[in-house]
Amino acid sequence: MKIIILALIISISLHFLAFYNYGNKEFNEKKNKDEIIEKKSDVKFVKLKKKEITEEIKNTPEIKKNLEPEKTEETKKVEKLLNKLSESKTQKKEIEKTETKKIEKIEKRAEVKKQIDVTQSKEFQEKVLKDQIIKKDDSLQNSILENFLSQKEPINKEILNELEKLYGEEYQTFTKVQKAYLEKNLNNFQVITQRVLTRLGYPPLAAKLKIGGANVIEFMFHPDGSITNLRVTNSSGYEVFDKYSLELIEIAYKDYPRPTTSTKLKFNVRYQLY
Repeated sequence: MKIIILALIISISLHFLAFYNYGNKEFNEKKNKDEIIEKKSDVKFVKLKKKEITEEIKNTPEIKKNLEPEKTEETKKVEKLLNKLSESKTQKKEIEKTETKKIEKIEKRAEVKKQIDVTQSKEFQEKVLKDQIIKKDDSLQNSILENFLSQKEPINKEILNELEKLYGEEYQTFTKVQKAYLEKNLNNFQVITQRVLTRLGYPPLAAKLKIGGANVIEFMFHPDGSITNLRVTNSSGYEVFDKYSLELIEIAYKDYPRPTTSTKLKFNVRYQLY
């Protein structure tokens, strides 16, 4: 019995020692871990700054050589080509500048020449006009007007034929200005006269007798708008129409286009019942 109790005590003490050792071991391990973590947390990170190179240091020949990359043969060739291109561009610009300057000079000379020619022509024209005014000669003005009108063809061949029938050989004695005036306005004279006739009405006696006809009227028409030598050259055969035509012209001529020189007018006045 004593042996069993002793053995029990020994086994309990052994278990107690084993448990105690195990507890100490865990405690020591935990302590070591905490110390390692504390050491790690104490570590400070320091940012290293690059050493700035000042311009004075950069400009030193030794550092400059180290900083600049070594140029290969290819890079040298490329640089040469670029330099040549830049030189050619500058040359082209200089050539263009010189050419533009030359063109501007030529244009200025041409403008000056034109101005001189214009002034000279104006002076010449003024001189000629002054001479003509002093001499009181209208020949220059008439010759210029005649030349201008002679360049134009007649308005209509029918009008020209009618004028030649009315005037006969006398038409060839007229000036170019007079011919141009007649060719342009023959129809206007007849239209204006017929308009006045419709406004005044058909002659009452002729309307009663139911007769019609035509006559030719002639008179001198002047630039101031006056008329002279009004007469009937070709009678209609009826006195009533001849007298009525003279009365018509006395009213209608005020609306006729005026000539630049005194001109003989000659045209038909027709009477027809509708």
